[in-house]
Amino acid sequence: MRDRNVVFPIDRLTELRDEGVIGEIADENHSFIGATSQKRLLAETAPEWAEKLKSMQVDAVLLAAA
Repeated sequence: MRDRNVVFPIDRLTELRDEGVIGEIADENHSFIGATSQKRLLAETAPEWAEKLKSMQVDAVLLAAA
């Protein structure tokens, strides 16, 4: 509860952006919990997210386990 960056390191990403280490940070970010159906995630959700990221011209993603 004290450090939101443990789950999603937005402050660290903002610092890296401000220092010029990385480019822009997407306006929209996604997460899911471990109890998500793996079949549904692979068959539906992941392909939908991939298409959305492509349409937003995202060059890289950060996957962070929490």
